[in-house]
Amino acid sequence: MLRMADHDILASDDVQSNFVHISDMTDEGAEKEDTSGTKVAIAGHLYKVLRGHNNLIFPNRRQEVELFADRLRSLCENDGVPNEFWPHHGSLSKELRQDAERALKAGDPPASAVCTTTLELGIDIGSIRTVAQIGCPPSVASLRQRLGRSGRRPGEPAMLRAYCRERSLTDKSDLSDQLREGLVQTVAMIRLLISGWFEPPRSGGLHASTLVQQFLSSIAQLGGASAAQLWANLIASGSFASVTKPDFLALLKGMGEKELIVQDSSGLLLPGELGERLINHYEFYTAFTSDEEFRLLRDGKPLGSLPVSKPLTKGQRIIFGGRRWQVQDVDLEAKVIVVTPARGGEPPQFDGLGAQVDDRVRLEMRNVLMETTSCPFLDKHAQALLDEARSNFHALGLGDAAIIGSASVSRVATWRGDYTNDALALLLKHVGIQCENTGLFLEVAFGREDTLRALGVIGQMDISDVEPILENVENMIREKWDWALPRSLLMKSFASSHLDLQAAVTTAQRLSEKP
Repeated sequence: MLRMADHDILASDDVQSNFVHISDMTDEGAEKEDTSGTKVAIAGHLYKVLRGHNNLIFPNRRQEVELFADRLRSLCENDGVPNEFWPHHGSLSKELRQDAERALKAGDPPASAVCTTTLELGIDIGSIRTVAQIGCPPSVASLRQRLGRSGRRPGEPAMLRAYCRERSLTDKSDLSDQLREGLVQTVAMIRLLISGWFEPPRSGGLHASTLVQQFLSSIAQLGGASAAQLWANLIASGSFASVTKPDFLALLKGMGEKELIVQDSSGLLLPGELGERLINHYEFYTAFTSDEEFRLLRDGKPLGSLPVSKPLTKGQRIIFGGRRWQVQDVDLEAKVIVVTPARGGEPPQFDGLGAQVDDRVRLEMRNVLMETTSCPFLDKHAQALLDEARSNFHALGLGDAAIIGSASVSRVATWRGDYTNDALALLLKHVGIQCENTGLFLEVAFGREDTLRALGVIGQMDISDVEPILENVENMIREKWDWALPRSLLMKSFASSHLDLQAAVTTAQRLSEKP
């Protein structure tokens, strides 16, 4: 049996004080492994409360955009009314995306877009009444951008309606389900949104991918540049101050080997054969990319696709489609993850493979679980689920203990974000301890005492050399020009942008001293 609660927040420009009650629905007939019944119920509720107005509906995955758009269109057809619901995502043709944008901007007849981040900002789509979020938001900043699309007319409130799917608990339920991780994270993010907080940009990274683009841009702009000019204009000026001279020289050499640049007899750097083609292509002017979706294959047969933000290693276990899978291979060029079924108990509803969660969000999740007061924007069933999570949190002793489990498996609650937890998981693997970052917990394949000893070792580690720590990470190529980086610089750049190794060492030291 699946239970899905619907959360709703009504806010004006001052989002701190205006709330309304939340409606509720429960899908009593769905199987535990199949969330389609709950999705049908969500679509039915969206149709009921949103039809007749312009709205944006944000599922977390591209395939769910199509699922909800199709279901909502079918409901319109069944009632004999014009379709008001349009899909919008990056894989659609430009014409189909423009059809949805024109319908929204026209405003009459009403139109709602079921969309991805493509409609978070930047495109003029007119006035939006409600923003609906299905599943946990990618981040508070993303939720802020989405809600900013609503309530732009004078005197009109901005409205957010959030839907979470939660299972009924059994004696085999995973800790993530027992603590209602998806619901608690959503509540924490909405509370932080109301308080005015959102994730700050990460600073201090090497940003080596962007540096490649700046090298090529400078060379093209100046008609050629010397290495000394590039160093003075881009490194010494402070724009890429974290890049050392050896890394700078290694990058220039690597770009030469990949025919991005060539050097003439005078020492002047010019675009190489490949560099010339790329500079003259219109896509050269875009510097950033979003997380691409990986296709999952089992025995050559597709299981589906999902975006992956966290480090992937062979042998790692992931959750997809209500099952646990073990990663056998990763093909970065084809964006394919080859998996086989993994042994283990019932997987949690919340798969935790999405965007990186910030430290502040995890701390707020702990605050939500520690408190006893009601949450003012939850409906009665959602509040009951939160109360259940709080009761389990205290029953497990997580208010005081950070490590729980059995003689063979430990779960470590750091209450830190994924930049720290991913780094700590990699460091544990580096010292021979099999570990997975499952979201709220690090799941360690050893008992408590062995885990504490390993954390003590990590607490004293020198992390200045990242290569042995990252040697088994398969998906370090994340940014537009990462493919052009020498492997050593790619590792440094990845670690600086996607991990917090120093925080991982500090956290390990704290846990080993006061578990």
